[in-house]
Amino acid sequence: MDYRYHTAEELAMDDLFRMWVTAPTPEITTFWLKWIAENPEKSGEVGMARELVLAVYDMHNDDLTEETIQHEIEEITRLAEIQKQNRDTNIYQFVGQPIWRVAAIFLFVSAIGLWLYSRESNTASPYAHVKNAAVEPMLVRKNAGLHEMTVLLSDNSVATLSPGSTITYPKTFASGERKVILTGEAFFDVAKNPKRPFLVYTNETVTKVLGTSFRVKALDAENTVMVLVKTGRVSVYPKTEYETLQNKPDKKVSVIVLNPNQQAVFNRKENKLEKGMVVNRQLLSELTAQKEMIFDEKPVSQVFKTLQEMYGIVIDYNQEILVNCIITAQYSDENLKQRLSAICQAIGASYEMVDGKIVITSKGCS
Repeated sequence: MDYRYHTAEELAMDDLFRMWVTAPTPEITTFWLKWIAENPEKSGEVGMARELVLAVYDMHNDDLTEETIQHEIEEITRLAEIQKQNRDTNIYQFVGQPIWRVAAIFLFVSAIGLWLYSRESNTASPYAHVKNAAVEPMLVRKNAGLHEMTVLLSDNSVATLSPGSTITYPKTFASGERKVILTGEAFFDVAKNPKRPFLVYTNETVTKVLGTSFRVKALDAENTVMVLVKTGRVSVYPKTEYETLQNKPDKKVSVIVLNPNQQAVFNRKENKLEKGMVVNRQLLSELTAQKEMIFDEKPVSQVFKTLQEMYGIVIDYNQEILVNCIITAQYSDENLKQRLSAICQAIGASYEMVDGKIVITSKGCS
C-alpha cells in the first residue's frame, strides 16, 4: 500500500500502523522505520497518528473492538477539526467530557511533536524520535515440558521456569526498569545493576530487586503467592499498592524487605502479605532436582555439551580455538552462572548472553 498520501487520521486507522504502535514485531518495526527514512516529510503525520492511536488505547484499555477504534479516531479527528475552525471557543468548557480531554491532549502533543521535529531536523535524523518511541517486542516463553526450562535474559539474568509456567519479557531491556511478567513458578538469578531495578510481576505481587537470586511461586491452583530469597535483598509489594506508588511516590504502602533464607507469603483470600523464614530449602535451588557435575581431565567441549543438555540452552563457542582446553572440576549446588564463570576462569575465557544463548569468547589454551 502507498502510504505517502495518507493523512494522520488515515494512518491511525490502518491495521498495520496500529499493530506497529500497540503490538510491534521486528518485521513490522523494520518496515515502518524504513518507510519513514524514505519519506522523512511524513514524520509529522506519523507522530500525530501514533498519539492518536495511543490516546484511544489509553482511554479504553482492554475493552477495544475494531468498531470502537474507528469510531473514536473519527470522533477525535472531528472534534479536533472543529477546534481548529473555532479557535475563539473556550476549550475548557469541554474538558469534563472524556472525548474532549483526549482531543485536547492530541492537539497539544501533536503541536509539540511538530515543533520538536522542525527544531531537530537540521541536526538529527528526521525519524530518530519515531525510532526511539518504537516499543521493544515482548517475548513469551511457556514451559510445556515435564522438566524445568532455562530462559536467558538480555541483561545476563537467568530465569528457570517450572513446568506449566510462562514468562513474558522484552528481547532487550530498554533503559530504566527491567520488567518481566510471570505466571506460575520460576527461580531468578538476577544480574546486579543498582541503577536498573529488576521487577517480577504476578497477578497479585511485584517483586523488586537490584541483583540477587530468589524464587517466585504464583500458581493459580494455590491460595498463596510466595517469594523465597536465596541471596541478596528483595522487596515484595502487593501489586495494587506498588502501582499506587508509581503515581504517588510519597504515599506509604505495604512492603516487605527480605534477606537470605526469608520468604514473603501473599494470601489471596485475605489480601495480606506476611514475612517468615524459608521452610522448604529445596525451593532455594535453581533446579529443584540439582544435578552434580564431575569432570576429570575432560575437553571443555564435553563440559559445554553436558551444560547444554542439563539446562536446555545453546552455548556458542569456537571449537577449534578451545580444542586444547581441558577441565577438571566438580559442581554440586552451584547455579548455571556460577558454573559458567568457573569454567571460563579455568580456560581464560568470558561469556555473555546474546539472543537467548551463551556466547563464549576465548583466545584458547596453550
